[in-house]
Amino acid sequence: MLTATKLLSLLVYPLSLGLLLLLGAVFSGAIGRRGLSWLLTLLAFLVLYFPSTEFGSEALMQPLEGRHPAFSPEELPAADAIVLLGGASNGPARFGRGADLNDAADRVMFAAELYFSGKAPIILISGGGAESMPVEAELLAQQLQALQIPRKQLLLETQSRTTFDNAVMAGEMLKNAGLKHILLVTSGAHMRRSLALFEKQGLQVTAAATDHQIPQFSNPHIPGWVPTFSRLARSSRAIHEWVGYWAYDNSGKL
Repeated sequence: MLTATKLLSLLVYPLSLGLLLLLGAVFSGAIGRRGLSWLLTLLAFLVLYFPSTEFGSEALMQPLEGRHPAFSPEELPAADAIVLLGGASNGPARFGRGADLNDAADRVMFAAELYFSGKAPIILISGGGAESMPVEAELLAQQLQALQIPRKQLLLETQSRTTFDNAVMAGEMLKNAGLKHILLVTSGAHMRRSLALFEKQGLQVTAAATDHQIPQFSNPHIPGWVPTFSRLARSSRAIHEWVGYWAYDNSGKL
């Protein structure tokens, strides 16, 4: 079921949707529906072009990141625990050692910074893994240990596969341990959905957002109207969050 859901969710991403529209355009042209073919081709162009521009990516991402800006450890209160959500690793690399950290690796570094600033004595890492694959919580724990955080200060939730699972399973662990106030560490764009889910578990949650994607300064050598892969990737992440929030909200999980 989870695999099917993940595959279906790909259809809302600009790249997948654009390619699907192009496929429809080719098929329409093959059966003589030239007008429909041109229309689908135009839609495919717009679906791929707009999110690939600076204006498009900011329009999609800024409402998410803008509501949860970054704070320094000194600006955040002390809490019972730091909760680090998975999503910062692509799993172990074939020729590498340990976790292959991705663009969300800021989460790991910020969780460590909060710990060393004395904001909480415990870091709970929430993140499972597909069958036969290493558990992400364990991979991230190895990264934190490499930063000199003692293993005994790390709690691992290793079964979750979705953000909803993160909140339910980590929330149960926290409440069983008598930990009520948490600093929730995840990406700025992911915070809106995560914060609502963890608060629904009856926890006192302080957002500790990181991994903000919108650059402070635009590349002067690449005009904003020029499509780039990085802008398309940023838009895809934002669309994932918008759709995820809508799906959780309409299913009564928020």
